[in-house]
Amino acid sequence: MNTAFRKRVFTLTSLLRISAAALLRLPRLGKALLLPATSRRLREQIMLACTRVNDCRYCAWAHTHLALKNGVDIEALNELLTTPEQPLGNEQEGIAILYAQHFAEQQGYPTAAARQRLSSAFSKAQVREIHACLYAIYFANLSGNTFDALLARLRGRAADNSQLLTELLASLLAAPVLIAIRIAARNDRTVHFDRQP
Repeated sequence: MNTAFRKRVFTLTSLLRISAAALLRLPRLGKALLLPATSRRLREQIMLACTRVNDCRYCAWAHTHLALKNGVDIEALNELLTTPEQPLGNEQEGIAILYAQHFAEQQGYPTAAARQRLSSAFSKAQVREIHACLYAIYFANLSGNTFDALLARLRGRAADNSQLLTELLASLLAAPVLIAIRIAARNDRTVHFDRQP
């Protein structure tokens, strides 16, 4: 059966916009690795919340493993994302996780009300770190999906909302990370990247 490729992918405009936003926040992301303002656990929850919306199989695999290593209850996280009224950990965590979901749903354009709610729960340094993580994972999510759109095109199932030039550019930018994930995933018998997209 020849099903259409339906995941969210980069347009040339969104590739340029999100790449620039992620690049501008790269120093903050680097600082988060050395002198974090938030916990690794929260950062992984944020990454998974964004990834769940964008459905990038590479990011889902990598960040699920990292989340488990950092003590994230994946089942509770999924329940919060499905039923936002259910608390997870503490209210502050829930605000950040739901903000990450909103950020992805709004394609990197969160509402002023959502930004204000995040700012009321976290310090300025923490908000900057959360945004650095979100732009990085959003870029990674759409890069992985756009690479999958290229693979689908090569199999005769071009995505309606994608262009070859954008697929090639995003794939080149993401190649080092995607190759590393594929190599790591080869040792994980539960992952079958070659069966998709």
